[in-house]
Amino acid sequence: MIFLATLIACIAIQQNDQESTPTAESVIEKFIVAKGGEPALRKIKNCTIKGTVLSKNEIVGEFETYQAAGRHLSIDRFPDGTTRRHGTDGTVAWQIDVSGKATILKDQEARDYIRHNATMHESLEWPKEFNAILYAGKKTVQDTASHHLVFVATDNKQINRYFSIENGLLIREEQIVGTGQNMQILVSEIGNYVREKSGTMVSRQRVNHFGSDYSIVFKIDSLESNTLSDDM
Repeated sequence: MIFLATLIACIAIQQNDQESTPTAESVIEKFIVAKGGEPALRKIKNCTIKGTVLSKNEIVGEFETYQAAGRHLSIDRFPDGTTRRHGTDGTVAWQIDVSGKATILKDQEARDYIRHNATMHESLEWPKEFNAILYAGKKTVQDTASHHLVFVATDNKQINRYFSIENGLLIREEQIVGTGQNMQILVSEIGNYVREKSGTMVSRQRVNHFGSDYSIVFKIDSLESNTLSDDM
């Protein structure tokens, strides 16, 4: 009888563990709900974001981003008065450097840019943008218990994303950026979530770490939604 009771208890524990093990889909669903839910996100048709770029606590630039479905434009302004522009129409990605030279992005660089910037709400499009999204277990990052998902694109590009188990929000990304000799590991810490007027939660700060020697902070100073004209 004791053996039978122990066996039944072990089976019950295994069943509970299996039922409590999340899937990639459930983690993403919780993230979308944490941000305000799909209906609230869908109501946002466009947005204007303005912010500051810092390195070692010093301002090294400002940025403006104009976003709508299939349309993206970013303007980077530097202390010396120069500017850099980059964007996409959902098919072609381009940039104009500080000297005024225009370049069409190609291959991996173009695919990465369009994947991240050609959609209004990236998390809602992840199932379409990636060939597979895998649940890789639990991990503590930034002193936070997290669910680890691996996003695999059709070109085999991979992004590791970590979502807080407690509140469901995305807190970290790891990926390889650049091509050839310019290839490097980018680790992004995502935080300072604020509930906007639209009712959605938006991260107001991203810290990008390039290797172990260089970090840059992007801070959103203002965000307005549904204010752009169709001529953006």
